[in-house]
Amino acid sequence: MKNILLFLLFSPIILLSQDEKKRNGLKKFIQQAEQLAKDLRVEKSSPKDYFFSSSDIGNTSFNTADRIAIKDVIDAYGFYWDSNNLEGYLSLFSDSAKGVTVDANGNVEQYYIKSDLQVNNGKKRMQYFIENQMQRRHIMANSFFIELTNNYAHLRQYMILLTTNNKKRTEILTPINYVFKLMKFNDTWKIVYREINLDKPLDLSLSSNP
Repeated sequence: MKNILLFLLFSPIILLSQDEKKRNGLKKFIQQAEQLAKDLRVEKSSPKDYFFSSSDIGNTSFNTADRIAIKDVIDAYGFYWDSNNLEGYLSLFSDSAKGVTVDANGNVEQYYIKSDLQVNNGKKRMQYFIENQMQRRHIMANSFFIELTNNYAHLRQYMILLTTNNKKRTEILTPINYVFKLMKFNDTWKIVYREINLDKPLDLSLSSNP
């Protein structure tokens, strides 16, 4: 009888203690979930400001996803032109992208890459290659990043330009030293500046209309 009375006396206290533990556990879980959500919001709204310069060669302080995406743009630049895909080629540039050509004699020509004149010139060159069975190949070589941030990239790119005429003979036209500047627009990298430095004249001058 005594034991029954003790059980009835202390059981409410035990039940209250268990309920309190459950409430504390639930409260702690909610706090952890709120903190996690807060951390995710901060990560999403405040991306890390990565910065890399030519003095950081060998350093890993850059965003690898950006580096790969930029290299994809540069690689596509050669593939689109060589396959006479003008639409794909132009899609790699911003609407106001500037172009500069420096020939073997140091003469400089400046223009807007998406201007009507340049787009028409691109169409004519590609048609000329097709009609005369001239297969261009841009062979990518060294890439040298001068600067890379969250939304801006500046690099130099070596290329070797080949041509195969009438499917008979492949020739090296010239090495090319490119300068590219890119910016990120809605998570997509676009070329905003392209400079072509030629070591020797081409078989079809860039300033001429075929």
